[in-house]
This record gives sequence, structure tokens and C-alpha cells, in this order.
Amino acid sequence: MRKYFAVTFLLSIMMANAQILDKTAVNLAYRYTGRNVLQAGLEFRFGESNYKSVIIGPSILYTRINETNKFIPEANINYINNGLLYGASINPYAIEPRIGISLFNLLFLNTGYAFPIHKEKYFKGITVGVQFNIAPNHSKFYDKMKVM
Repeated sequence: MRKYFAVTFLLSIMMANAQILDKTAVNLAYRYTGRNVLQAGLEFRFGESNYKSVIIGPSILYTRINETNKFIPEANINYINNGLLYGASINPYAIEPRIGISLFNLLFLNTGYAFPIHKEKYFKGITVGVQFNIAPNHSKFYDKMKVM
């Protein structure tokens, strides 16, 4: 009986893992948040609709601060409604709400404002960014273009 439950449990993990990977993409981005920042991370899409979805993910930011290389963790969430993007990200130095546009979830163009939350105000002020999401072929991460 234990073997039956063990096999069932392993199969359910594999099926869930396949569904998770089907809606996952790698992001590469450039942002200006008071300084030049490069970003790389993962994105996971919730929702089946081509019009509304939520995308969350962790990222690593790379920037130079005081002539040293810094790698800073970040978490972000984006809500996409008919191509309009509303989102926020948080890292140890700032909280950044943002708005922008999404082109089929392949490209995000956004702007926002970084509010410093640390005594060192490395990230502050108006932000501008462009993000590319790279997913495998036949992925459910991208929106499909509708032809009328």
C-alpha cells in the first residue's frame, strides 16, 4: 500500500512540475532607478486568459555602487489587463510601484518611482525599464495574437 501512495505522490509532483514549467519564463531587463541596473530572473504566469493575468517572480539585480559590483535580490509582481501593466517590486533598498505596457508578455515597457527603504538610498526617484521574457516554444507564458 505504501508503494502505491509513493508512486501516486511522485507522479503528481511530476505533473505539477510540468505545468509550472509550462508557464515559466526567464527575464532579462535593463532599468534606470537613479543608477543603471541589469536584471535577470524567473517569471511565473498565473491565469489562462489572454486579457488578464498575474506574473510573479524573483530576480537578481546587478549594479555598481561605490566602485564595487553589487548583486541584489528582488521580488516582483505584475498584473496585466488588456496589455496594460501594473506592478511593484521590492528589494532590500527600495519599493518600486510601476505602470507600463505588455506586448504579448514578451516585452514589458514600464516606468515607476523607487521609494528608498534603507538608510543608503541607492535606488530613488523616477524609474524607466524594458524587460524581455524568454520562454520555450509552445509555452503558455506568451499571449496569443488574435486575428479578426
